[in-house]
Amino acid sequence: MVARLARRLVLLTLLWWVVSGGGGAWTWGLPVILVTALAMPNSRAVRLRPLAFLAFLPLALWLTLRGGLKVAIMACRPRLDPDTRIINHVWSHLPEGPGRLFMASLINLLPGTLTLGLTPDTLQVHVLQMDASTRPGLDRLEARVARLFSHDISPEDKEPS
Repeated sequence: MVARLARRLVLLTLLWWVVSGGGGAWTWGLPVILVTALAMPNSRAVRLRPLAFLAFLPLALWLTLRGGLKVAIMACRPRLDPDTRIINHVWSHLPEGPGRLFMASLINLLPGTLTLGLTPDTLQVHVLQMDASTRPGLDRLEARVARLFSHDISPEDKEPS
């Protein structure tokens, strides 16, 4: 029990450090970390692959940077011509559980996307600028999150290189 709580505290602190840019908002962060670590259910263990987590961090940072830049560029255009849509992403790699919730949160880091709803079968996403890379991008992200949460992906399901 104590070891599990300690692991949660370390992981949540590391996650907060990454999200806050490495140095800020500890006044808010520490209470959130403590409450989250204590409130997480003990009934089902979530297995994260430590190496997959370390490999995932640069992707999360890249998504954050790319998303912010793309939206800023779109906002600064003299003539904004958005192609907004609400799409449903059908789950193909992640079973119900924490992995889906994690992906639903990460969707907000993709350029011009926002999670609207989460069901057992689909993830509803608002897209500011729909293009040919939107759906494959969601599929690739789901595959990466599935690997992060120790879900095996068959060879035909793996993301293209």
